[in-house]
Amino acid sequence: MTDREPERPEQDGDRHKKVALEYVFISIIGLFVIGGFLSALTYDFVSARAPIVIMVPLLILIGFQFQKTRKQAEHHLVIHELAHALRGDNPEFNSVARFIGFMALLLLLIYFVGHYVGIWLFMFVLLYWISREHPILSLIVAFGVTVLIYFLFEEGFNIQLYRGYLPRLLMRYGTF
Repeated sequence: MTDREPERPEQDGDRHKKVALEYVFISIIGLFVIGGFLSALTYDFVSARAPIVIMVPLLILIGFQFQKTRKQAEHHLVIHELAHALRGDNPEFNSVARFIGFMALLLLLIYFVGHYVGIWLFMFVLLYWISREHPILSLIVAFGVTVLIYFLFEEGFNIQLYRGYLPRLLMRYGTF
């Protein structure tokens, strides 16, 4: 006798929920990659080579995955599940939406206050409010990881990470 429960076959409702979730996730990742690709087209050719070489195969893979997902379930049932998810009736979708919201928050933090302050604030929020860790532990871990990232990039790789829009305004830079 084993401790594992016997595997039950996946029900159609569960499959449609997973397919709807995959559609949303693939679409959001695809939008980010397309945005990065279009942004890379505005760079000089020398600077744009690496992003384009990475993003073209990634877009092709996203297209293949979208086609594979499309064949897995009936279209009208997936749309029905998406409607339920948008009303908040699907806990898996809610957790994915929360994750995507946190990633968007991190991007906004990095844009406005820079990598280091953004990473520190983001980690502190995740540790203290979401994970409910002790405030001292949250401060120490967030600070330690931020310092590690600073030394790794600034000193180790000699790469200066983005400092943020707000610090540039305070230093009276007009444009980038």
